[in-house]
Amino acid sequence: MKTEPSFLIYDAAAGSGKTFTLVKEYLKQIISANSDDYFKHLLAITFTNKAVAEMKQRIVQSLVNFSEENSLHDPSPMMLNISEETALDLKEIQVRSKRILKNLLHNYAAFSVETIDRFNHRLIRTFARDLKLATNFEVTLDTAELLAEAVDLLLSKAGENKEITRVLLDFALEKTDDDKSWDISRDITNAAKLLYSENDSDHFSILKQKSLEDFLQFKKQLVLQKKKLASEIERIASQTLQLIEESGLQFDDFSGSYLPKHFQNLASGRLDLNFSAKWQETMGEKPLYPGRVSKGIGAIIDELTPHFITNFQHSKSLVFEMLLIENLLRNITPLSVINLVSQEIEAIKQERNIFPISEFNSLINKEIKNQPAPFIYERMGEKYRHFFIDEFQDTSKLQWENLIPLIDNALSQELNPSAGSLLLVGDAKQSIYRWRGGLPEQFIGLYGADNPFQRQKEVLSLGTNYRSYDEIINFNNEFFTFISSYFADGSHSKLYKEGNQQQCNDKKDGYVKFEFIEKQNKSEKEIAYANLVLETIQSIKEKGFTEGDVCILTRRKAEGIALGAFLMEQGVPVISSESLLLQSSTLVQMLVSALQLCLNPGNDEAKIQLLDLLYDHLQLAEAISGERLEKHSFFMKFLNISEEKFTEVLKEHGIDFNFSAMRSVSLYEAFEYCIEKFKIAELADAYLFGFMDLVYEFEQQPQADKISFLDYWETKKDSASIPAGEGTNAVQLMTIHKAKGLEFPVVIFPFADIQLFDGKYDKLWYPLQNDDFGFKKGQINYKTEIANYGPIGEQLYLGHRSQLELDNINLLYVTLTRAVEKLYVFAEMPKEPKDGVPSTYNHLFMEFLKHKNRWNGDQLIYEFGKDSEKISKKKETVSQIEPLYLSSSPANHGLKMVSSEEISLETDTIAAITTGNLLHETMAQITTKEDAERVLIELKERAIIPKETFENLQNTVYQIVQHPDLKILFDGTGSVHNERSIITKEGLVLRPDRINISTENNAILIDYKTGSPKIHHNDQLRDYANALQDMGITVSEKMLIYSLSDGIVINKA
Repeated sequence: MKTEPSFLIYDAAAGSGKTFTLVKEYLKQIISANSDDYFKHLLAITFTNKAVAEMKQRIVQSLVNFSEENSLHDPSPMMLNISEETALDLKEIQVRSKRILKNLLHNYAAFSVETIDRFNHRLIRTFARDLKLATNFEVTLDTAELLAEAVDLLLSKAGENKEITRVLLDFALEKTDDDKSWDISRDITNAAKLLYSENDSDHFSILKQKSLEDFLQFKKQLVLQKKKLASEIERIASQTLQLIEESGLQFDDFSGSYLPKHFQNLASGRLDLNFSAKWQETMGEKPLYPGRVSKGIGAIIDELTPHFITNFQHSKSLVFEMLLIENLLRNITPLSVINLVSQEIEAIKQERNIFPISEFNSLINKEIKNQPAPFIYERMGEKYRHFFIDEFQDTSKLQWENLIPLIDNALSQELNPSAGSLLLVGDAKQSIYRWRGGLPEQFIGLYGADNPFQRQKEVLSLGTNYRSYDEIINFNNEFFTFISSYFADGSHSKLYKEGNQQQCNDKKDGYVKFEFIEKQNKSEKEIAYANLVLETIQSIKEKGFTEGDVCILTRRKAEGIALGAFLMEQGVPVISSESLLLQSSTLVQMLVSALQLCLNPGNDEAKIQLLDLLYDHLQLAEAISGERLEKHSFFMKFLNISEEKFTEVLKEHGIDFNFSAMRSVSLYEAFEYCIEKFKIAELADAYLFGFMDLVYEFEQQPQADKISFLDYWETKKDSASIPAGEGTNAVQLMTIHKAKGLEFPVVIFPFADIQLFDGKYDKLWYPLQNDDFGFKKGQINYKTEIANYGPIGEQLYLGHRSQLELDNINLLYVTLTRAVEKLYVFAEMPKEPKDGVPSTYNHLFMEFLKHKNRWNGDQLIYEFGKDSEKISKKKETVSQIEPLYLSSSPANHGLKMVSSEEISLETDTIAAITTGNLLHETMAQITTKEDAERVLIELKERAIIPKETFENLQNTVYQIVQHPDLKILFDGTGSVHNERSIITKEGLVLRPDRINISTENNAILIDYKTGSPKIHHNDQLRDYANALQDMGITVSEKMLIYSLSDGIVINKA
């Protein structure tokens, strides 16, 4: 057996069998080891749960196959490879595989093939105390929901806080000035997504330390600087015009009057001028006047030309300095608003004890990476020696930096250098997730000169493409090698030149077709592409392909939506992310509309939508004649009537439904009630099952109620979906990003005229060298003018332009390498590129066809290979079987639905039914007296406690918040901390029920009790008070509030 390198990198181009290679290397390690549980020392990391499941399944299945008796007579290619590379005979592999498989299945939890997020989660759980996190923190995957709630909380402060109101108003006005939407909530949410962008985290972490006042001060300084620059530009321009006038010169003495008009525009405050005109580039080389002027005039202009050049260059420099200030100003208000959202998020996280998964990487990077690696292993209770990282090009900078100390420890074993190893597999050409932190430059550097470890690395290429037919492989090799010469960055050019030399497999033939359409407006272009796609699908079906063999890829979601709608109208079955959304189901729409109307009976829009859906679903007939009732007449019966009358009219049409019954039960039961009454169960499909699963999961959260579910649904409805069924015979329609890692017999790529350098929504961080600003960096919009902001601006512009070029060509590479047998590309007929540099995909196609001597400006279709009958294996279609939806009211069985907070632990379950816990839980949600009614209504709606118990609780709560000695504590002044933990200097954790702190830093302590007074109750309060005084807070009063059967009693300790 040859000695394996301890640091191995596989550069794995599309279709080259990287998963096979990863599994093979993993199996080699565990089969070659001396112990049967050696898999405990291996950690394989990939980036999606689907990839984790596939890799685990392949490893286990391989061990099963190796263990079978016939494996000796008919070994798999994997087994033969392992035998050859480990020098173990087949019998030995079989024996060892049996033992390993048994051990692995009995210790499956130690089988560490997982996502990077899962591994990070384990790390953070281990270090929760060190990171000052509560050990029972909850991980939230849904940053969108968290953002939406934070934005709502921020907007609720408008009108209360003067500074926040002013900033929000500025934000709204700036958006409308830019012709953006009036939906300030959506705009703030979109801007605040920057908080969860790993690429921006370093930059924004500095800004988090700034106050709103700091941002306002920064804005004032920028405005002042802008005025100074404007004044100086106007002075120079006026001085130049005065010089022209005093010299007796007229505007038409200058060629095209260009120079005097330029300074005239500057003097009037215009900055949107062309600073790259021909006359500007030749100033000082060619005369600034035409041949027709007299020698005397020409001599005067020649004499003044040095002054003109100086003033032009100086004013140009000032103009771009001013444009930079304007660019910074356009982003100051959004940044200050994002900072406010960040503060709201921190408050929510602290209050709810939650932690967004998107913050794992940065938290580990700050805290754990500086811990010694053996200590980390010790705390985790396991020690990894061999690391396998899949799709390395998608690994972010922080993720890689977090893993380096662990890997370095394994690779640096002095006694046995081969005891530790690292295997990286990836392809920088398939790095298309930069916006998610995946940096192709990181992988390019690693298989180049970079090496963070002391061990020598070996870089190997997986040279054969096992996916596609040879015509497609050869086309992609030629095309991407050709376009490599257009990259501005040498390392990107090298990547594509050396990375597209793939060898073909034994699959011969294949077909590639380019078809160009004439240039036309947007709507005509959509129709033209849609018709081309439809014709192509019809054509390939005649060649033996089915709809299930076809995948249509688009860059933008909107293009896919339009195409999907068109194809479905033409009777073509389509599966797309939109068609799989839960909200696309009429049954789901019916349930949501019913809930909206239940909570707001005056919502006529929800009423009409529900009636419309019911009318079509139940095919309602006129009660008397039995004839089909006209829809409009049906609607009119329900408008402007009471809820009781609404129920009666529904009953006339055979629907025994009323909203009060729906309100009296929990959220899940309310929907079950609708399913039963609207006769939905018999038509139940995957969408209904998916929706009810979503409802059930939501109701496990604390404080889950019907109103908050509607808010939750608003954040989830555009993403909550059902999975596509394996083997469904329908055309798949997806974005390029979703298609990564997949393959399809036929790929159709319409709208292939994407800009290579389109970054109009991109933002960059500009370093500020003016110490007066108090900010080290500011955010600016990416645009071509940045190149003129000076050396820093030019570097930023060119760097970002190179990134855009690589990212967009990577997208094209991923698209064209998904096809197995046939590839169709549809693009607009290109014009000649400006300066000979391609700026769109169709430019690249045209230049390649020219290179092949096949381009003809009048020709629309170009083909590579032969458009033959289907060769690949027939795709198996699986018939869909819908399970029965069993809907039965829990009340019929004496059952009640309760949420997880009531059932999480047995002890909690017992305690939750006591008056004491109910009072504590309820008062913990009440800050002001206005909160009391809302909290009690929500508790009543959830119907989880008996009516009598609820009434007693309600009486107690109102007695507390309205008591003459207590009501001042619930008037909204000062700060209130309910159920907030205090850590004493001895390390004890205390948790008083309520602390009211005044603006003078005086505190009132409150503890709620049930039953008779006890001496130790006073001792508890004394401990709370001592802990607060150690923190510098004066405790002015301590109160014990006892809830008794005949009222409340207040004891002041």
